[in-house]
Amino acid sequence: MHPHGRVVYFEATGPFNAEAVAVMRTAYTPIMASMAADGPFGHISTFHESMLATPEAFTTFAALIADWKAMGILPTASAYVVGPDVEGKTIVEAHYRRAWEGALLEIFEQRDEAEAWIARALAGTP
Repeated sequence: MHPHGRVVYFEATGPFNAEAVAVMRTAYTPIMASMAADGPFGHISTFHESMLATPEAFTTFAALIADWKAMGILPTASAYVVGPDVEGKTIVEAHYRRAWEGALLEIFEQRDEAEAWIARALAGTP
């Protein structure tokens, strides 16, 4: 994870459980707050190995996104980079989209596609 310009990048290696989401909350919330303090920003998570997660992890993740929204630190736009070798996209994509409901989220196979989309979203033309 590292901020780059107005985009923060995270690397995510699954599968995920509720404990992993708790670690994300602790690690990522200060980064999101710092980015939000400077204005609109984007977020790109690149998934490795798997994007599968337990039902409890999805519940915990949805609560994390809701908390970020309530705190006013939700990214303007978020993108997931999920290559064809990552396990579980077709199984869990709807769960991730539901967690981000009400926020801009798109899923791409290539990082450059995600970066171009984020740039357009931050410019107000997704």
